[in-house]
Amino acid sequence: MTELIRPFKVAIVGSNHWCKAIAEIILSEKLARHGFELIGLACADAGAEAYWYARENGIYAFTDYRDLYGLKDLDLIIELTGQDEVTNDISKTKPAHIRLMDHVAASVLWEVFQIEEQTLAEQQAAEKATKAAFAELNQIFNTAADGMCLIDKDFNVLKINDTFAQMFCINKQKIKGKKCYDILPGLACNTSRCCLSRILKGEKRIEFETKKRRSDGSEIHCIVTASPFFGADGELIGIVEDTKDISLLKDAENKLKKSFQDLQEAFEGTILAMSQTVESKDPYTAGHQRRVSNLAYAIALEMGLSTHQADGIRMAGLIHDIGKISVPAEILTKPGHITKKEIALIKDHPQVGYDILKGIEFPWPIAQIVLQHHERMDGSGYPQGLLGKDILLEARIMGVADVLEGIASYRPYRPALGIDAALKEITENKNLLYDAQVVDICLKLFQEKQFEFEKKVFANFRLE
Repeated sequence: MTELIRPFKVAIVGSNHWCKAIAEIILSEKLARHGFELIGLACADAGAEAYWYARENGIYAFTDYRDLYGLKDLDLIIELTGQDEVTNDISKTKPAHIRLMDHVAASVLWEVFQIEEQTLAEQQAAEKATKAAFAELNQIFNTAADGMCLIDKDFNVLKINDTFAQMFCINKQKIKGKKCYDILPGLACNTSRCCLSRILKGEKRIEFETKKRRSDGSEIHCIVTASPFFGADGELIGIVEDTKDISLLKDAENKLKKSFQDLQEAFEGTILAMSQTVESKDPYTAGHQRRVSNLAYAIALEMGLSTHQADGIRMAGLIHDIGKISVPAEILTKPGHITKKEIALIKDHPQVGYDILKGIEFPWPIAQIVLQHHERMDGSGYPQGLLGKDILLEARIMGVADVLEGIASYRPYRPALGIDAALKEITENKNLLYDAQVVDICLKLFQEKQFEFEKKVFANFRLE
């Protein structure tokens, strides 16, 4: 799909502190790069801070929100008054092409970007700390001599330098003439992997990473480089071992791993928070996104997709209905018949979800999966009417999981139809509406592997 070039143009209605805060976010350089553009603001109080903030930044400012309707190419109105009558009036009077986001949805958008900023700051702090650790270690290597140990052909220690003595807590005067394997015993001692034995057999240079135990019982990580040691007459005397203490490097690696783990947990927490916020508007479908995510993830793994790709499908499942934050709660929870106008509003949710997510740099095509999860193989889906070959595999998987869970579960306008009815639907429409391979794998999960929606089949996210 070709990305839209025109910015997503937004107007704000309200006069409280949220108005200025949201305006500042949309006007920020970061969101401008993502394609958001604030073009108008309306508040009844012409003396309000938000009103004059808009005027000072070259934004159209009105006291009547209906004047916003005339703004050229306006895509979205964000209602921040918190007054239901204002929301309802805008919903009824606005032109059809203009979308409406109420103050609840706007608060979600605010939280998403706040968490994104916090996560980025934590990542940058972790990277800075790691670079500092590596710089410190490099300075140590460049300004201090390595530990040096000379060993003769009979395994006797001839000499060590001060650094080696300090490194291993050894008294230099007490080790002369003692066997190396008695001073610093290691796993390679008295085996064919011994450095001295290998050099005596003709090897020229040996380097390896290991742990060595010091005289006080503690261990250090080190890199040992062993080379032949020749006398003045060219005769082989033994070896010289150069030992570099890399304990700080290992500590830095562990800190980096811990920082990365913390980032993963923060990332997953953000996604789960987004998912729960959407579901809070519609208590009848609470858990729907999680169950769809669980099934889609299981299908992906059973199909043999990579763990990374399956993780992307799992995450997309958790927020695939995020666009429903633009649909009034009374429509989502309405029992009985839903009007054509209401259905059309609900069908906007994939596009709204895409518009919310497209500016976030995920390691997976999350926005496209959300946009396409209601597309069908024969082109009868929405919002783009794509044919099977043009629909992402991830979206085809999501579509089957979404339909199956939706039919099997309770909805405010009908009772739960059960898993058998859901399996019948995807079986009868295999190849027509749903990807045949995805359907076959889904049937296998339920009929042969006793898949259960509530059974956890995944571990933590893995960012790559």
